[in-house]
Amino acid sequence: MKKTLALIAAGCILTGMLFAETTKLTIKNTVGADSGELADWDLYTHSNETDIYGNTVTGDGISFGDRLQLDLENKYVTARLRLNAVYQNADSSLPSFILSPTGFVHVTPFKELGIIVGNSYNNYFAIPSAYLAADDSTTKFGRLLVNSSDCETYFGTNNLSLYMDGIAGGLTSSWKFGEDENIYVNAAAGLSFSTDFSTTNEMYVDAGINAGLENVFDFGFTTHELNADTRKFGLFAGLTGIPNAILNGMFYYNFTDSDFLPEARVERNDVDEFKKQTTKYAAGLSGGYYFNGIGIGLYADFITGLTNEYIGKIKYYDADDNLIKTEITTIIRGETIVKYKKGNAKRADGFTHQAVPLYAQLRAVWDISSSLQTEMKVKVRTMLRDSSQTWFTVYPKVSVKLPKKLGTLATGIKLDMNLTRYTGGLSGISIPLTYTYKFKTKI
Repeated sequence: MKKTLALIAAGCILTGMLFAETTKLTIKNTVGADSGELADWDLYTHSNETDIYGNTVTGDGISFGDRLQLDLENKYVTARLRLNAVYQNADSSLPSFILSPTGFVHVTPFKELGIIVGNSYNNYFAIPSAYLAADDSTTKFGRLLVNSSDCETYFGTNNLSLYMDGIAGGLTSSWKFGEDENIYVNAAAGLSFSTDFSTTNEMYVDAGINAGLENVFDFGFTTHELNADTRKFGLFAGLTGIPNAILNGMFYYNFTDSDFLPEARVERNDVDEFKKQTTKYAAGLSGGYYFNGIGIGLYADFITGLTNEYIGKIKYYDADDNLIKTEITTIIRGETIVKYKKGNAKRADGFTHQAVPLYAQLRAVWDISSSLQTEMKVKVRTMLRDSSQTWFTVYPKVSVKLPKKLGTLATGIKLDMNLTRYTGGLSGISIPLTYTYKFKTKI
């Protein structure tokens, strides 16, 4: 009874704070499919790759979805509710129809102190100097609070499933100093854990700080999964004093973001597989400039591993093939990762010796008019000293703002070449297509 009364009281307080001030309401809806934004695949995808046995496999898939997003903001409360509904048949390992509700509530009863809870923050609390200009995004390493890894869960069947991110919550703080209040400090710390309550997944600790002098410089530091052996760190700094220019530098510890690292072929003595790369130490640069007079922007990203080490698992088995223990440790690429305690049998995940992961991307934007924008992205993900493990992506895109504020239509074509899986040319062609409409009001 006391818990129920407490929840009712908290709801009443939140409702009062929400409507005590003029509240901005933004409704944004996106229809279609774009693997970089809305779904796991584009509207249409044709793949032509080689499997682990050397056989060429072709396939066609479609994906279509809708994202409805509501944002509420006033002096005390910032809240977001997002519902993704996606149908896809490009990969049988995932459900055909997925519903994914996400959102957060950030309450700031005081100017310098806030409380936040949710299952997805997106780029909320993103550090400005962690921004990758060519990819037009920020990795989770550059966010003060995130849902740490291994917190995603599917509930349901192979045909229909509810997808939930891990739940995360914490305390936030924001300060401004100086006569013009142009010195800022933002900090956050919290916990995240899985929504699959039937498991014993560890609760993770995340924290970060961001500070700077407006229109001069910005820097930040984040740590994710601080209490685990797989802890991650990010350090960022950037110059903000040059109009229309971006110049950011970054350092990562235990970098695991598969959107920026290549997939590599692992040769083992029992079965081959493809595995996402990680790297123990990585550094990067991102920059660009927008030529305001001609409406053209040029941007570049670069992230590379600094050694051939990564954070990995060594599994120990007995003579009967029973798992004894799992050890998190630093591993050199090419080392044996799976070890048998007894006997001479060993299984090695044979990554290429001395190879380190590399990501680079170029993006060119041309604002032809206020309603027409073209864009070209060229991305490379590869392994230094092993060029056979390379992914190329070329992505021309066009966005059209429809008249009378009827929304924005965007489409393009993605061309993929994957030397890891296919060496004869294009390994994939896909067509993204999205329509976005936004509505704003005050309540």
